[in-house]
Amino acid sequence: MRRFRWILLLVVALLVAAVAAAFFLVRPGLDDSRDLVDARWTPLRPSLITRYQALDGVETALQAVAADRAITTDLQAGLQRWDELALNGPRHTDPGAEAIAANDLEALARRVRANLVGSARLANDQALKDALAVYDQAVVPPPAVAAYNRAARAYEDERSGFFEGIVAGVLGYDSRPVLILGT
Repeated sequence: MRRFRWILLLVVALLVAAVAAAFFLVRPGLDDSRDLVDARWTPLRPSLITRYQALDGVETALQAVAADRAITTDLQAGLQRWDELALNGPRHTDPGAEAIAANDLEALARRVRANLVGSARLANDQALKDALAVYDQAVVPPPAVAAYNRAARAYEDERSGFFEGIVAGVLGYDSRPVLILGT
């Protein structure tokens, strides 16, 4: 019985040591990877803010012609969420949430296009077409998007390791999605 206690104590001590080593060895890499993703996000923000201000014009034009459609209210809510997150100045607090909101807005813009193609009423509205053209001209620099996406993929690869996943979950290293732009 005494031997069993010592073995159990040794196993627990080894587990505690392994967990502590994982935290001390894994955390710096996760910090560096997340910081790199966040640093790559910062140069994207000004052009994304401009792009989504143009999308605000699309929402206004859509509101005038199709206020009763779900896409109109969804776009309005998405733009409001973006404003809450991104228009707080250069000291944004959550690049991960901003990236999610940006991806949501891009998906909503694609839905507007699908509605435009599928609806004669929307297809004949010149103000909506003009607003979409302005949105299309608000381009985010592809090299900056590519740099951000590379960093986000590398961070997600690092987060997905066995010990890294445990440490990331315990310490709150949230996901950083890639940015998917599309017109």
